[in-house]
Amino acid sequence: MVKLFNDTFNINEIIDSNSTEVLLESEFGIADDMPDIEKLVTAEGKAKLNNVTVTTDMIIVDGRLIYNIIYRSNNENYTIHSMSGEIPFREEIAAEGVTEDMEALSNIFIDYIDADMLSERNFLVKAVLILDTDIYMKRPVTYVSNLESDGSIQAKAKNIKYTETIAEISEEININDAMELSKGSGEIDKIIKSEADVYITNIDELNDKMLIEGICKVGFMFIEDDELHTIGYVSEEFPFTHYLELASSSENMLKDIKIAVNDISYSITENFDDEKKLIEFALPFTVNASFYDSVEKNIIMDCYSTDYELELQSEKVKLSSLKNLTNEVVKYENSFEVLTGSIKDIYSVDVSPKVSEKRISDNKYIVDGFLDVNLLYLNGDINKIDKAFASLPFTAGFPIDEDEALFEIHSDITTHKCSAYRKGNNSVVLNCDINVALKFKDDDEITVIRDIAEKTPVDRSKMPSLIFRVVQSGETLWDIAKNYNLSINYLKELNDIPEGNVLTPGTKIIIARMI
Repeated sequence: MVKLFNDTFNINEIIDSNSTEVLLESEFGIADDMPDIEKLVTAEGKAKLNNVTVTTDMIIVDGRLIYNIIYRSNNENYTIHSMSGEIPFREEIAAEGVTEDMEALSNIFIDYIDADMLSERNFLVKAVLILDTDIYMKRPVTYVSNLESDGSIQAKAKNIKYTETIAEISEEININDAMELSKGSGEIDKIIKSEADVYITNIDELNDKMLIEGICKVGFMFIEDDELHTIGYVSEEFPFTHYLELASSSENMLKDIKIAVNDISYSITENFDDEKKLIEFALPFTVNASFYDSVEKNIIMDCYSTDYELELQSEKVKLSSLKNLTNEVVKYENSFEVLTGSIKDIYSVDVSPKVSEKRISDNKYIVDGFLDVNLLYLNGDINKIDKAFASLPFTAGFPIDEDEALFEIHSDITTHKCSAYRKGNNSVVLNCDINVALKFKDDDEITVIRDIAEKTPVDRSKMPSLIFRVVQSGETLWDIAKNYNLSINYLKELNDIPEGNVLTPGTKIIIARMI
C-alpha cells in the first residue's frame, strides 16, 4: 500500500512567442487655416498599445500610431509648420492552440516612419511597426511531493529550480515643471515639436523600499514671435526620485525595472517680465517593475513498484528559470556628413537603434546594429530648416562566462543622452549612451507525477530464473531495474555495481528472478 503526499507550485508557462510586422499607410489633409505645403521636412511618431486580447487560436492587438509632421511653406508670415494625428490599427495574430485562459504581453516599436507629399494640401504617412508578443499561462501544478510504502516503491527524484514572480508594480510619476528661455531669445509664438528622454541613474534598496533616481530631459522646438520667425530649441534636465514599496525582499532577488514615457502636455505662459518665454509642461511616465526569486523543489520524476504494476498520471511542464539580469551602458561617438547645404545651426537629433545580429564570440555576447539618426538643422545655403539622415553602425560586446553562454540570452537596446554638434560646415558628431539590458534564461521541460495507483501484482512466473543482460549505450541502472520490477539495491548487490550506479555499455549484468 502506498500513501501519497501532494503539493502545488505556481508557474508562468511560456506557450508561444511571435514577432509581427504591422504595415500602416494613411492619407491626411492639412487644416484649412494652415498654408500650403512646399516641402515635408520630417515625420516622427510614437506607437501606443490600447488593448491586447487573447481568444481561441488568436491574439488581437489594438493600438495607434501618433505621428507628427513638420513642413515648410512659402507663407510670408511663417515658413515652418507642424501637424499631428493618429492612425489606429488592429492586428490579428494567428496562434494555434492558444485559449482564452492564457495571457499575452506585447511590446511595440517603430521600425520605419516617413511621409510623402501628395499635393499642396495632402500627405501620406507610412510606417512599419514591430509587434513582439509572448503568450503565457499562469497556472498551478499539483504533484506528488513524497510517498510512503512498505519498501516496494522505487522513486527517482530531481531537484528543480524555477523562477517565481514575487511582485509586479506599475506606478505613474508626473513631472510638472517649467522652462524659461534665455534673455537673448525672443518670445514664443508657437511650439512645433516636443520631446522627452527619461532614464534611471541609480537604484538603492532600503529595507522594504526601493529608491529609484533618474533624469527627465525635456526639449521643445519653437518659433519666435519676431519678423524673421526664428526657429529655436530649448532643453533642460529635471532629476526625479521615487520610492517603490516592497512587501518582501531578499538578497538574491532579481529586479527588472523599465520606464515607459507617456504623452507630454504643455502651454506657453508669461514670465515675471510679462514675456511669453515660459513653457509649462506636465510629463507623466510609468515605472514598471518586476521582481523575481528562485524556488527549488524536489520532484518525483518517475517511480515503479517491485510488487505491483503502477498506473501513473503525469504531465509535462515547461519551466523557465531567470538566471540573471544585467544593464550595460556603451558610450558611443561617431560622425557623418550632411549632404544637403551647410549646417548653420542644429535644432534636434532623434536616434533609433536597429539590431542586425546577436552572437557569442570569444567569451563575449555581441550585439551588432545601426543607429538611425534624424537631424533637424538650419540649412545655411537656403536659411531654412532641413533634415539629414544617417545610419551609423555600432557594436556592443559584453564578457560572459561559460555557464552564461549556455543560457538563452535576450537583449533590449535603447539609447539615451543623445546629442549632436557640428564640426565645420557639413560634418555632425553624434554622442549617445547605448543601453543594453541582458536577460539570461534557462528553459527546461520536466515530467511531474500527479497520482499513483497500484494495479495488479507483478507476475514473475514467466520470467527466466537467470538473465545475462548486455548494457546498451545510454542505458542506466534505473532503466534496467524498472524494466524487470527489481529494486536498485538488489541489482547493485547482485552485480557488485560501484557507487554512482554508472554502467559501462557492452558489459553484462546478472538479473536473477526474485521468488
